[in-house]
Amino acid sequence: MSKNTLVSSVPVRAAQSRYRIALVGVGHRGYNTHFLNVADSRSESIIAVCDVHPHIIDTFRTRHPNVPAYSSLTELLREHKPDFAIVAVPHKYHNSVISQLAAAKIPALKEKPTATSLEEFAQLKAMNIKIGVTYQKRFEPRYLQFQKLLPLIGDVTSFRATLAMNIEDLESTWRAADAVGVTEDLGSHMIDLIVWLFGAPSSVTAHQVQNVRRFQSYGGDDASNIIMQWNNPTHFIGHIHLSRVAHKAEESITVTGTTGTLLLDGKNVIMLNTDGTEAFSMVDKSTKKAVVQSMIRQFGDFVTGRAADYPCSLPNLADSVDIMERIIHSVANNRSVDQSMPNTQVASLNGEHFVWPIITPDAVDAVVKQMHTSLSIYNRSGIYEKFEDRWRNMHGLKHALVCSSGTTAIHSMFEAIQLQPGDEVLSPVYTFFATATPMLQLGAIPVFCDSLPDGNVDPEEILRRATSKTKAVIVTHMWGLPCNMPLIVKYARQLGIKVLEDCSHAHGAMVGGKLVGSWGDAAAWSLQAKKNITGGQAGVLATNSDDIYARAVTHGHFNKRAKQEVPESHPMRKFWLTGMGLNLRAHPLAIAMADRQLDSMPSWMEYRERYANLLLRKLSAIPFLRLPKVGQNDRHAWYAFVINFDPERAPKGLTRDKFVKALEQRGLKEVDIPRSTGLLHDLPIFTHTHEAIPRFGNKPWHAPQTGFAVAQEFFDSAIKLPVWTAEGDRAIVEFYANTFVDVADSFIGTRSLGSQPLSSQLGGMRASAKL
Repeated sequence: MSKNTLVSSVPVRAAQSRYRIALVGVGHRGYNTHFLNVADSRSESIIAVCDVHPHIIDTFRTRHPNVPAYSSLTELLREHKPDFAIVAVPHKYHNSVISQLAAAKIPALKEKPTATSLEEFAQLKAMNIKIGVTYQKRFEPRYLQFQKLLPLIGDVTSFRATLAMNIEDLESTWRAADAVGVTEDLGSHMIDLIVWLFGAPSSVTAHQVQNVRRFQSYGGDDASNIIMQWNNPTHFIGHIHLSRVAHKAEESITVTGTTGTLLLDGKNVIMLNTDGTEAFSMVDKSTKKAVVQSMIRQFGDFVTGRAADYPCSLPNLADSVDIMERIIHSVANNRSVDQSMPNTQVASLNGEHFVWPIITPDAVDAVVKQMHTSLSIYNRSGIYEKFEDRWRNMHGLKHALVCSSGTTAIHSMFEAIQLQPGDEVLSPVYTFFATATPMLQLGAIPVFCDSLPDGNVDPEEILRRATSKTKAVIVTHMWGLPCNMPLIVKYARQLGIKVLEDCSHAHGAMVGGKLVGSWGDAAAWSLQAKKNITGGQAGVLATNSDDIYARAVTHGHFNKRAKQEVPESHPMRKFWLTGMGLNLRAHPLAIAMADRQLDSMPSWMEYRERYANLLLRKLSAIPFLRLPKVGQNDRHAWYAFVINFDPERAPKGLTRDKFVKALEQRGLKEVDIPRSTGLLHDLPIFTHTHEAIPRFGNKPWHAPQTGFAVAQEFFDSAIKLPVWTAEGDRAIVEFYANTFVDVADSFIGTRSLGSQPLSSQLGGMRASAKL
């Protein structure tokens, strides 16, 4: 090789137009990196900016009075139609901002990282716009030249890479509260570069150090060592060192090959022969402004169709997201994570027919990480804020509040609508008792309503049973089947009463394409261990009402959270220090688990739907079973698969209990008659409330309630199955479906139902379920 020296500048594309850009976020990164570097460009123009922080947007307006500046993205989009937007906000807000841009069909160039989880990455990919990420190092001449020189050093045998700097004050930025460490933040640049240069490694092992600045309060890793190994096409190894507490800044990569060595040290790129002599060198003298403009201009070319691809478009970053996920797992479990190893778990059934909840390694990782971050959260921050933002954004609601349980979330709803002793609340008679019992603590009286044949509350009962004392109706989406919310809301509005939803069975269920929980004045979900999304023991309340939210916060989230969240003008504000004297906060570990469960929710819902349809298809051959029916534009959450035994169509002498006993004798351990969830009107807590809660008087609160024939029939005929959630569960689902048909066949006395011999079913069963 011959020695050569080159001084480089950024390659410039000829721009065919001036791209009109909206800048979302004008904090340090948005203003200094994007706005100032584009301000004098001849090919790009920032036509408007927005930022939710009043002091930031006021400062910007003072400095740049000729640039339209808004306090929300909604306002900006109302006035402007940019070619694309640059998103420079904290990580946790990326997807919600880009979702809003996607609704307006505006492409987005977002700040790194690509995503903080595989679930976030999947959400981004599902948005019907072009999305890029500002990994600007891919556009720097030194790295472009480095990539071109790699083939000249033969087969790679090893590399070492370092990216280090010294951030003296780690507790003054949003990263501190959000526990964003050097790997997720600064390190994502180097990890992306390594994947860009070499492809995805076969295995990853990572170790991290935290809390180096011991007299500062912040979270996240300060230093990280990541060891990688590639097995194909040649075997080589590599090491990345990341630090934000180094006393000397460093940015370097050294790659050793079979015919030479390639070095990047700061702005210098050097290639060495096998004898150590210099074969090539260059000094990158490009400016940050030129690099940023090139990165932005190329994205403009991409979104307008002038370029077929963009180096940092989402499809080109999938491996980088996967590596970041594997790094998290490696640190939490202190082990290497192979490329072939799934990021979720293989859940062994261990002889059981159904396992729930699924405790994935990433859920364990999240809980362990939270243990080392905070075991108590007193305001709206950290994992509370992250989960609540995800929950309210998912449901299109303004507020969400994590609680210690679904029951306390319901209690807070009743408190927040200011129920008084003697007020009446319409409630389904067929539901779990915690839908109605919390109102008793306020002296309110549940007025029970009969069911439809599907087990959900009959909307017509709202009009039949309402009185002048009725203040609200609460509905439960039983077993995950959504209620007729349009009609329920219509009747409630006619009566001028509140609509509350108990969604504890119905995470992700929809009515007419709209999620349950978003129809009424407020909603509550349980995150108990058996629910579709679980934190072990927790709950969540959500609402669009500022007043309901303020009162719910004051009810059980005193001091810092109440002071932070309850407006000074609200009548409950004066109670911020003590609240109502109750602590109804969720445990951070529970919310950390639930937050990670949300990542798996799309996959689990897909399998629940798939296996429910399999059961519906096969069990439809049994004439004496009534199967659940789901509206064309509705979505069942399939918390459980509940069917009803029809004695009028069953063979003579066959009862529900006899049929279920026969199923159990054929090995179906998960068939259940759901007796603990039943009719509430004759439970002692409701018939003799005055004895259980004597503070409201020593006389019965109401006359005996009757007229629940439909609900009684549903309860007397219900048979419940779980709904499975993993690819590997198909065999056990088919075993159950075929056994149902086989047992029904034996009672009917024919082989007309089409089941296979039991032995062939058992032969197909597998003992593990792989997510």
